Amino acid sequence: MEKRAILIVEDEAIVANDIKETLTGLGYEVVGIAKSGELALEKVKEFSPDLVLMDIHLATNMDGVETAGKIRILFDIPVIYLTAYADKELLDRAKVTEPYGYVLKPYDERELHSVIEMALYKHRIEREIKKRDAILFAVSSAVEWLLRISRAKSKAPRDFDPSDIRDILEPIGLALDAGAIGIFKESIDPDGLLKVSMVYDWGSPVYHPGLFKPELKQFTYQAFNINRWHDLLVKGEVVPATPSDLFAEEKLLFTLLGVKSGLILPVFICDRFWGFIGFFDLEERVRSPDEVEALRITANLLGAALGYR
Repeated sequence: MEKRAILIVEDEAIVANDIKETLTGLGYEVVGIAKSGELALEKVKEFSPDLVLMDIHLATNMDGVETAGKIRILFDIPVIYLTAYADKELLDRAKVTEPYGYVLKPYDERELHSVIEMALYKHRIEREIKKRDAILFAVSSAVEWLLRISRAKSKAPRDFDPSDIRDILEPIGLALDAGAIGIFKESIDPDGLLKVSMVYDWGSPVYHPGLFKPELKQFTYQAFNINRWHDLLVKGEVVPATPSDLFAEEKLLFTLLGVKSGLILPVFICDRFWGFIGFFDLEERVRSPDEVEALRITANLLGAALGYR
């Protein structure tokens, strides 16, 4: 299990080193010690720790409360205050920064450990809730968009228009923090062969678009060794695509796209298999059940949208 990284902000060297030894003994990684609020902000930006232990009384221009407030606003990293004492005015200021706990000096090792674990757990849950809410908002916006275009009341399949579906895919891609999204359409060539082409892609700023790569136009499932995907997709099943899920020969498409993992979902129009959509990540990642469900809804919305003129 990966060690949780903690930054110590303490202006007394002896106390800081003692805390460091304690945290190391508890299995945490101490990424640094900052003696001032200004230095703490620099180290938080550099190391992105999982948690900050903050001396509430810093003998510098920026005290612990002001520093903690800036860390919360700028970096969304949980802060636990270390304090030997605190008057009411200071505590009132500290409450505004929404700390994840207080530990009194001299601290008890078991208490410190418990407060840290509770803070890390609480922050993880809060982040998951925020992500879930962002996904639900993006999906609800997509539903509203679909209702607007459906007022045409035409049920004939429409030609694919990337600008039409950007309002569906981009907000969801951002909410999911996806590296890229690719949409692939099936067609029958003049010789009667089943072919697949990428017809749309969206990506994060560091993604290199694959839409115009000739290898992704009119290819066969056999060419990328993904016949298994087709068998699953036509049944309406999701294909989880992480290095541990994929066979070695199935990774060619991922290599060409420059991605490491993702989810492949079927797209149906009027109960007919049309193609598939892939939500890809630039690093290996396993999506939560809530995220998978959101992606199912997105794929269904895409099929419904393509079913209207």
